[in-house]
Amino acid sequence: MCYRVIKPYQILLVFCIVGVLLIKISLYQLKDEPSYIQTLSTSSETRTMPSQVTFRKSTPPGDMGLPVQYNQSDPRVVAEIKRSLVEQGLNEYASDLVSVKRRLPDLRDPWCLNNPTSRLSSVSLPATSIVIVFYNEVWSVLVRTVHSVLDRSPSHLVKEIILVDDCSNFPFLKTQLEEYFDSYPIVKIIRAKERLGLIRARMIGAKRASSDIITFLDAHVECTEGSWLEPLLEVVVRNSTHIALPTIDRINERDMSLQTNISLLIAGAFEWDLNFGWCERKQLYRKYAHPFEPFDTPAMAGGLFTINRTFFERMGWYDEEYIIYGMENIELSIKSWMCGGKLITVPCSRVGHVQKHAHPYLFDVKRDLAFHNSARLAEVWMDEYKQVVFDVNGMPRYSEALFGSVARRKRIRKRAKCKPFRYYLKHAFPELHNPSINGQFRGEVRNVALGVWSCLTVDKTGTIPYMATCNGLETRQYWSHSYYQDINSYKACLDYNGTTLSTAICHRHRGNQSWMYLIETKQIWSMAYSRCLSLSQHANSTITLETCDGSIKQQKWLVNLVTYSFVE
Repeated sequence: MCYRVIKPYQILLVFCIVGVLLIKISLYQLKDEPSYIQTLSTSSETRTMPSQVTFRKSTPPGDMGLPVQYNQSDPRVVAEIKRSLVEQGLNEYASDLVSVKRRLPDLRDPWCLNNPTSRLSSVSLPATSIVIVFYNEVWSVLVRTVHSVLDRSPSHLVKEIILVDDCSNFPFLKTQLEEYFDSYPIVKIIRAKERLGLIRARMIGAKRASSDIITFLDAHVECTEGSWLEPLLEVVVRNSTHIALPTIDRINERDMSLQTNISLLIAGAFEWDLNFGWCERKQLYRKYAHPFEPFDTPAMAGGLFTINRTFFERMGWYDEEYIIYGMENIELSIKSWMCGGKLITVPCSRVGHVQKHAHPYLFDVKRDLAFHNSARLAEVWMDEYKQVVFDVNGMPRYSEALFGSVARRKRIRKRAKCKPFRYYLKHAFPELHNPSINGQFRGEVRNVALGVWSCLTVDKTGTIPYMATCNGLETRQYWSHSYYQDINSYKACLDYNGTTLSTAICHRHRGNQSWMYLIETKQIWSMAYSRCLSLSQHANSTITLETCDGSIKQQKWLVNLVTYSFVE
């Protein structure tokens, strides 16, 4: 069992990979394209790209993955760094000091150089199309990504590098980018006329790729020295239903240092909120003779992988109704196993990735992307287990009104003859926790002192819980108490800070949102403060927390207890 899934923000870890080859950016003249795609503009922009630094020291900044040193006492530098950390999620000042062709170490184990399981030589491998989506990316980061592919990939293995611009508005990512790569013929740029989001933009690149094998990379990665590409291609060539994942090393977003001490110890995973995290490899039930041997993996981070185009298409690519990005990696992870394939992490392939703590993709996005995308994923791919995801999100069932129709996605699954989700749990991720908890409930919550006509309610602002007449609408009076031990109404959770009871965005860290329903006494107990939810003695609509007393009717709550009959 994966006793702990470590979320990316918890260990500031990483995922992503970079494309390949000797490049020239030939304008990708698209004919009969959809209306949201346009060919490259020839208009000039006024903003110039960052100038390259002339180094006086023998060791350039960031060379061999070392941290960048800079003047931290200069207020202008500090201000610029703060700005870029907010807007880009990384230290743009430090990145611009690093050469776009900086050296990185060869991280391969000697086992990789004499791999006894490798049967294919580099010359016998097919070429891949590399797809990189970018949106308002930092110049030095994007260009360094492309150069790392060009400089560290055999030219015969890279058919093309397709850069998909998801309607960036930075001027230097227009004509200046085209001119910069003008001498690299295999680089092609596709530009969207409107924001598509990472998922749809990636699909545009995939469908325009001319190779049978596609390698996806994020726009903020660096391929390391050694054969990063060949081991990925070999996995897919040997079995066209296998998806190959590189081992992802973290590039520190503050000083651009390459950190390699954790990546070999972890594997991709997730919990029942479907958000990606990392699981310690030693917790996986499958064991391997050597730590650098490719190994089966439950889930992918999503940005870096190599896949057979036909297999990807048979599984329906990505769900085009997903918003911007998020959950597409978990969907692909699950359905790859269910539809006859699997995910394989390749330790001999090492790619550095900048783990941003903010992302320009999310600016101006008002909707809850994870809520929307996870609901669609669960309804299509998780069979009876979808109820676990609905409970985690505090909703009774799938709603087409909220998330749209999934009829077409279900037809794709049926046509591909994919196995049940139970197969995925058994063969890919048996370590996933049992989602059941004691005292689990869903539906309306009533207080014994008020009777059956009054229900626990979230006010219209989503911040105050109170008692109101039951309306049966399953909206602001619908609650679930499940895996994360919170009491949740459409992701608004009961929250107690020691003095005030409120409803707040569910954070799923338990703590001040952690509750237990005591079946024998019918009390709702705060696990953090050892106090019980109670109807106020002075006002019939007010909810408070009081010292627990099982004899008081105001502390007794009527709920609909549930169990997951499908959980073994």
